[in-house]
Amino acid sequence: MAAAAPPAGGEMLIFGHDLSAAQCRKVSEAITKAERSTSGEIVAVAARASDDYVHVPIHIAAACALAIPLLVPLLSRSMPWSTISVWQVFLAQLLVFIALSLLLSLPRLRYAVTPKAMMWKYAHRNAAAQFLATNMSATQARTGVLIFVSVLERYVEIVGDKAISEKLNQHDWQAIIDEMLPLLREKKSADAIVLAVQRCGALLAKHFPAGIENKNELPDRFIVLA
Repeated sequence: MAAAAPPAGGEMLIFGHDLSAAQCRKVSEAITKAERSTSGEIVAVAARASDDYVHVPIHIAAACALAIPLLVPLLSRSMPWSTISVWQVFLAQLLVFIALSLLLSLPRLRYAVTPKAMMWKYAHRNAAAQFLATNMSATQARTGVLIFVSVLERYVEIVGDKAISEKLNQHDWQAIIDEMLPLLREKKSADAIVLAVQRCGALLAKHFPAGIENKNELPDRFIVLA
């Protein structure tokens, strides 16, 4: 499989408000039109997020709480008259853990403290899962292409099956993604995906033109994940 690299930078996108039922139909119709000139199959999937990342605040809070005993020697130097008991240290750890866990669990803070590399890793894993879930490898000639968008992570990936990968490479997919990004930043998700479908359709038509029968092996519907 060939995959395009995740885009760098860009604003946080708000998913859903620009994807009405009519616009979803627009994407599906674009897929149907693109597949008329190729034997390949195109599937488009959009996800609001690839994970909720609720474990990240817990890990950060636990690390900060475990680091508190390291501060005891510093406190004893600055306040030599005070004594800090084991129970006080434990109580401080517990309070820090609870406070940070609750604070960092707020959605904006949770996503802000989650490493971008982790978010892209989860989004890539979701793309791979959707490739299998949508039966992309079930086409007879292995000519399926998945267009995957995970909005929260600002991640776009185009995955081609075996026969596609032999003709097209990462640079071909990245060129399409680069065209999508301005539209995604303007929160025009449907237009961005329609553009990707059209570009993928043109590439497939060039390398995998439609045959006499040109069977439609996979549904043309646009898949939106909750």
